[in-house]
Amino acid sequence: MAGRSRVTREAILATAARIITQTGAASLTFQTLGETLGVTKQAIIYWFPSKSDLARELIVPALELEADAVATAVEGATSARDAIELFLRALVAFHSADLGRFRMVYVAAQFDPETWQVSEVPKFSDRIHAATSRMYGALEAVLQKAPDFADPVGARRAAVATHMAGIGALTMLSLADVIDDPLAHPADALVDTLVALTLGQLLRQL
Repeated sequence: MAGRSRVTREAILATAARIITQTGAASLTFQTLGETLGVTKQAIIYWFPSKSDLARELIVPALELEADAVATAVEGATSARDAIELFLRALVAFHSADLGRFRMVYVAAQFDPETWQVSEVPKFSDRIHAATSRMYGALEAVLQKAPDFADPVGARRAAVATHMAGIGALTMLSLADVIDDPLAHPADALVDTLVALTLGQLLRQL
């Protein structure tokens, strides 16, 4: 109980998120957390029995914020062209602001299979699915009604694929950042081209 009285769950999560942003997910350990917070490793384990438990509690809010960003971006869009572009730009801007967080959600978690055992953690699974459904649903709703979208029946599939395209671009930007080897083309120019490529086969000629 002594460990619990010295540190709160919220303080652990806030500090963990800051460490990830500053030095990356690989540097997040219970030892580092304890030293940063001035408590023992056991005090951290009291709240989060494993690193996978901690990771889940960081990943879900990040996905929920991502969903907020892209859903807000496409709100009010009336054409497929605008909606897809707004979705992609909002997605890239959101994660570019904190590539450490991006790596935690989409890269580091892949090396810890326990993190994604969602069927064993129903509340986690429900929140993940709610966030992704909100992301895809926001874009799907616009595409289904947009006069310039060529395949209304495939609107959901197009929304998922648009998200995948953005995550792929972010993975390359993140890799370039972490190895300190800038891409030959400016990130903005690459996003412009990504938008153009994504729109190419999806729009109806009016």
